[in-house]
Amino acid sequence: MLELLQSLFGDNFFIPHGHCYLWKPGLVWLHIASDSLIALAYYSIPITLVYFVQKRQDFPFKWILLLFGGFIISCGTTHVMEVWTLWHPTYWLSGFLKFITASISVYTAIALVPLIPQALALPSPAQLEVANRQLSAEIIERKIAEEALLQAKAELEQRVEERTFELRQATLQSIATAATAQEQATKLEFTLRELQQTQAQLVQSEKMFSLGQMVAGVAHEINNPVGFIYSNLTYANEYALDLLELVQLYQKYYPQPPADIQSTIEAIELDFIEKDLPQIFASMKIGAERINQIVLSLRNFSRLDEANIKQVDIHEGIDSTLLLLQYRLKPRPAHSAIHIIKEYGNLPKVQCYVGQLNQVFMNVLTNAIDAIDELHKLRTSKKTAFLDKDARRSLEDIQDNPSTICIHTEVADSMNVIIRIADNGCGMTEEIKSKIFDPFFTTKPVGSGTGLGMSISYQIIEKHNGHLKFISAPLQGTEFIIQIPIHINSD
Repeated sequence: MLELLQSLFGDNFFIPHGHCYLWKPGLVWLHIASDSLIALAYYSIPITLVYFVQKRQDFPFKWILLLFGGFIISCGTTHVMEVWTLWHPTYWLSGFLKFITASISVYTAIALVPLIPQALALPSPAQLEVANRQLSAEIIERKIAEEALLQAKAELEQRVEERTFELRQATLQSIATAATAQEQATKLEFTLRELQQTQAQLVQSEKMFSLGQMVAGVAHEINNPVGFIYSNLTYANEYALDLLELVQLYQKYYPQPPADIQSTIEAIELDFIEKDLPQIFASMKIGAERINQIVLSLRNFSRLDEANIKQVDIHEGIDSTLLLLQYRLKPRPAHSAIHIIKEYGNLPKVQCYVGQLNQVFMNVLTNAIDAIDELHKLRTSKKTAFLDKDARRSLEDIQDNPSTICIHTEVADSMNVIIRIADNGCGMTEEIKSKIFDPFFTTKPVGSGTGLGMSISYQIIEKHNGHLKFISAPLQGTEFIIQIPIHINSD
């Protein structure tokens, strides 16, 4: 945007228009005077048109006059630019204004064509005069009849007005009071809803900002010692192998060591060390690489304070979120493992608020895991007598239908990307579905949830000019559908 503005208002090393006139004063002032007078004349015409439109509210084609006014103002502005470019060679800006003028003029010409038959169909002054005379005659006849009728009803109406005046005043006062109360109630409800949303945003933003700072700090502090360990593991492994090779050479050339050395060899189990030490270094390298992956995911997820729009790979954000939730996906004593099915499409990089979108993925995936855990509790609890045999989960059922979360991404109509996150958890009832995006609504026990996750997620997706929808049924799982544009409009 800055480069575009610089190209529009910059001179780009062009030569001012005055050089074409060789800076001859007479010729320069001739163009200045003529262009200035033309611009003043052009600017005065729209003022007259606006005055005419204000005075003649009954004119049927007011918009075409305003369109003419816009076209004339654009023409006047091009003459002003002619004077400006005598000294300032901003020809890109001058050309852009001419392009706007051309667009308005073409649109005006096109819009004027269908108006000609309508304008020709308007009645002439003579026809209007004849119609007015006929209407005047009819009005006179009706007035005579109305006066006779009004005279007959005058006394009755007077009596009715006197008797109903007090009742009417009371009714009007009651209506006004009811309307005022309704308006105040509406305003109060709107203010309360807005306050709840603002409070939810503030609480969640502060919470996620603090979490982002903490995660970023932890990732930074872990990265330094892990990097030191990882970078030195190769050297330590090489040194250990060199030492083991040296020991093997000693054993080759001195097969009968002294008794003290032989006893030490047996005590430390040198043969086992020779086999196990390389495996230990290999395990340490794998562990260090694993820590590096976790630190990278923490860094990626902790970009919660990034307020600028950036082009990112959506799949990286999803994978980082899954890595942070890995501990909940593994099998636990009371729960089976949750399998992740990735059906990633060929997505381009998407412009978005990175940290906020990662927050949406975290909220949706966390709710999916909670729904699967809740279904497992329902099917294993002794209190689920209301569930039929098919609803209870056996070991064979777990093996045949494991807990899964399917993540599907695709490009829709080349303008948007769609992320579908579906689980085979407990699903939602109609009552829960109607309140799922309400602030502070939660189905979790007190202390386990704030009720802000889905509300904040919905607002984040709306901020991206996208849509957050879901499909769910009890005991049938839930699918959240996130649709966001590839190129977001930051305005």
